Amino acid sequence: MSSPPHDPASALAIRAQYRQAQSRAARLRLLVDTGQQLTGQPPDTMRQQVLQRACAFVAMDHGLLLEWPPGKTACCTASLGSHEHLGSLIAHADTALRQPAWLEAPDTPLNTVLQLPLRGADDRTFGLLLLANSLPISAPDSEDIESLQLLATLLAAHLENDRLLQALVTRERSMSELVHRLFTAQEDERKRMAYDLHDGLAQTLAGLHQRLQGFAGRCPPLPAPQDNDLENILDLARHCVGEARELIGGLRPSVLDDFGLWRAIDKEADRLRDAGIDVQWQARSHERLPAPVEIALFRIAQEGINNVLKHAGAQCVELGLQRHPEQVALHLSDDGCGFDIDSLQPHHPARSLGLVTMQERASLLGGHFSYTRPSAGGTCLQTVVPLAPAQAVRA
Repeated sequence: MSSPPHDPASALAIRAQYRQAQSRAARLRLLVDTGQQLTGQPPDTMRQQVLQRACAFVAMDHGLLLEWPPGKTACCTASLGSHEHLGSLIAHADTALRQPAWLEAPDTPLNTVLQLPLRGADDRTFGLLLLANSLPISAPDSEDIESLQLLATLLAAHLENDRLLQALVTRERSMSELVHRLFTAQEDERKRMAYDLHDGLAQTLAGLHQRLQGFAGRCPPLPAPQDNDLENILDLARHCVGEARELIGGLRPSVLDDFGLWRAIDKEADRLRDAGIDVQWQARSHERLPAPVEIALFRIAQEGINNVLKHAGAQCVELGLQRHPEQVALHLSDDGCGFDIDSLQPHHPARSLGLVTMQERASLLGGHFSYTRPSAGGTCLQTVVPLAPAQAVRA
């Protein structure tokens, strides 16, 4: 059986199709492999990798990446090739470019230049990828240039994401520092007011009560109506002294400074006991903690106790304070009516400001605050913070 006649035209067509398929595969590999490698890379590494791959793809021996942040002049962020020749490449940069451009400059060291703009999400050009060769070469075809522009767009997206992430981190850090300073200023003001009240109004009320007691002791027997009035005045003065002491204790409990966190929380729990609520300690630590930790955990416990008194309708409250080698945990749970979990999600309009404050206090120390509604009912608050808060928040 004879073989079919050889057709040179068919062979050339098959070879052309094969070469086109190879070119398409190379373009696809360029984009896919680079996209995979850029994920998780630091910005400087991303810039250099894209520049090297772009130069290798079109067989050019020089490359330059220029970027200009808003309001700033252009600067080189990655380069490839001879530094002696790269200076002439900068002279070709067109910062207003919006589409790829091929340039030929025969009288310069780098006589063929391909410019690829980097555009952000707002369609503003913020960079240029410049590729050049020291020997004359023909311009890449339109599909190659399109692939290189996609590569530049991929790099631009990663750089924009990194800029946005850094801006967000900086903003969050600034907000955290601001909240930290607000909390610190609040504690300082509470301390100052507590001292002023103790040395001023509280002493005056205590002196008034003593003078009234002395007057009542020296006063001759009075008729019943006047005697009742005098007793009511004494009760009112005694009540004012008690309220002043409670106010001072709420502003800055001296027991926290004198005896530590556990004693201060237990004294705060007396408000629960006075309301007929059973208080049980599951764990307690008598060790002194760093001052920022004690203040933050006391305020969290104080807010939790306030919530129980205002909203829970509980019969029993369990408290726990445990110190571990590197952290301390505060636990508060009750058997009350619980809460609507949906209303406590972030950005919910009915979300409790107290819970937000408790979360922020724990976060500023580098810790974690959580609230749950157990299946048996009630509310459980859990706070865990490290014992080295100064590393979490800059003073």
